[in-house]
Amino acid sequence: MHSATRLDDLKILECFLQNSLHAHLGRIIPFRVQCLYKDDTLWVLAQHPADVVIDIPDTFSVLEHALQAEEPKTPLAVKLYLRAEGNQRPYSQQSFTVYPLVKKTVPGEAAPEMTGMSEDRIALERDLNDIIPGHPLHVPANHMDNSNNNPSTVPEIVSSGSELASIPSEGELRRGNRLVKKIDTDVFVEKIEHSFGATKDSPYQSAYPPASRRRRKMIVPILGGLGLLAIGSGVGYMGTRPCVLSVCTELNTATQLTRSSLATLNNPSVTGQEVLTAQKQIHQSVKYLNSIPLWSGSHGAAQKSLAVTTAQSADLDTTVTAMNQAFKAATIVKTPPIPLVKWQESKQLWTNSIENLGKVPTTSQIYPLARQKLTNYQGRLADIDRRIQVETTAEQKLKSAVDGIKAATKSQAAARSLAQWRGVKTEWDRVNSQLISIPATTTVYTQAQALLSSYQPQISIVQDKVLEEDKAIQNYQTALKLAQAAKLAQKNNQLAQSVSQWNQSVVAIQSIPQNSSIYAQAKPLVLEYTKSFQQVEAQLKTTQKIVLANKDLQRTCAGTPQICTYMVTGKSILVRLMPLYTQTLKQTAMVASTQGDSVARVGIVNHVNTLGNALQTISENAKLPLEVYGADGKQIQNYRP
Repeated sequence: MHSATRLDDLKILECFLQNSLHAHLGRIIPFRVQCLYKDDTLWVLAQHPADVVIDIPDTFSVLEHALQAEEPKTPLAVKLYLRAEGNQRPYSQQSFTVYPLVKKTVPGEAAPEMTGMSEDRIALERDLNDIIPGHPLHVPANHMDNSNNNPSTVPEIVSSGSELASIPSEGELRRGNRLVKKIDTDVFVEKIEHSFGATKDSPYQSAYPPASRRRRKMIVPILGGLGLLAIGSGVGYMGTRPCVLSVCTELNTATQLTRSSLATLNNPSVTGQEVLTAQKQIHQSVKYLNSIPLWSGSHGAAQKSLAVTTAQSADLDTTVTAMNQAFKAATIVKTPPIPLVKWQESKQLWTNSIENLGKVPTTSQIYPLARQKLTNYQGRLADIDRRIQVETTAEQKLKSAVDGIKAATKSQAAARSLAQWRGVKTEWDRVNSQLISIPATTTVYTQAQALLSSYQPQISIVQDKVLEEDKAIQNYQTALKLAQAAKLAQKNNQLAQSVSQWNQSVVAIQSIPQNSSIYAQAKPLVLEYTKSFQQVEAQLKTTQKIVLANKDLQRTCAGTPQICTYMVTGKSILVRLMPLYTQTLKQTAMVASTQGDSVARVGIVNHVNTLGNALQTISENAKLPLEVYGADGKQIQNYRP
């Protein structure tokens, strides 16, 4: 910190203090910080949401340590205030003095070695945003002017519903789309002092000292230096050295380079190329500071600035080294599939990068950048761990699948029963599942697909064999059940049902393949069930013929008087003419003969012939011999179809 007497320095200081609080508290409490300078005293106001309870001593401690780390040129009185949003008065304060840090530096010490990334690598840092999703620690928008990467020259508050301080404005200006209010320094300090009952003293100084005072402070050491140099004989040479005969341009340039570098690095969206540029600027700043000789009036200030800038340069070098490692780590795993050894190599680089970023102190002004990268890289490392796990698991699955193929092939060769074939199918299904589950992004994916293609025919054969064996068993069991049912129906003289069941049983037993494991048991039943079917079928046919013959005989023998009686057996048809019918027929013939009625005689003959033909037709249909007997019991007709 350059004694905090310029508003542009205060703007950078505000960002630093705010980020220090957020880094310490993990952004759980969103602080907003404002700084003002008056009468050699630095006023710091930290504001937080009204509904949040904070640890006051811890908050003051963070701010005090952050200010001490800034190393002022001279003792600096500091007043810290805490305020809740929506209140005009702070509710707590603390005062202390920050003293310069005494640190010896060897004059003319060489600048640190450049550790920047190569131009081609740093240019690709932008690509890491696609490979490594980031979570940057943002500097609040109202503390940085995003239209350029430098701090604003006037402390400002973005006009909103929850402004950092309720202060009458001296005027308003518009920057981009933001309405910006200038801060009335005197009124701000007066409000804070009034809130704590402070006594108003001398008129407030402007944040910028008058030009005449700046010139007086600058001329005195130069004149003193000139007086000393004029004594020696080397005045001509020494007058040409930096910061001897004129304003110390080197110190001013170094200061501006450092500020520009830090402003760039504090941009949450800083690119890799911008980081390299900032690194070059801060290295150049160290060179300028080292170039200021011991006899210069600015030597003391240069040495103090050098101590701070050198530390910042070292922290930035460490961060750039980490970014280099991250770039390499991301590059070697950029194009999948990636072998496991490459994933492990990338993991080691990410780990080294994270370890380097962890070396940057939280008090360093490079810490926000390091913290941003650290968060990004930790997420990337977690992703690498997941990828390693995926690759490792894929290799394990492939090995297990290869072993499973050997076991399944051996089991398939020995399989005979349905249970064995089902076991083989289970083994192949396990192999198939393992190979299918291997992701396409892994290195073993191609091998897995080749194995799937190679052994798919075997898997299909086993699946078909299981279906065949299962169907054969089902048909065998179905045939047995139908045969038992057919026998029972036959026993109960349910011949039609028995024939149907025997027929289905024969179809089921005949459908069992010869290469099935159950065929040996099914083969003897084929002939047995076929014979039984044929016997019952013949029996059914005979029965059906008898039934049909009985119906026909009943119709033929009916009349008045009744013509005949009948009996049908499985061997023949027996018909006997009724006595009354025979007697009636004889009397009718006798009357016709006595009367000479030839028509009646012809009718009687035709009737007898018709009866005979009808009985013969019934015999033909039943395929049974016919025997006709008269009323006296004598056979009058014998017909064989």
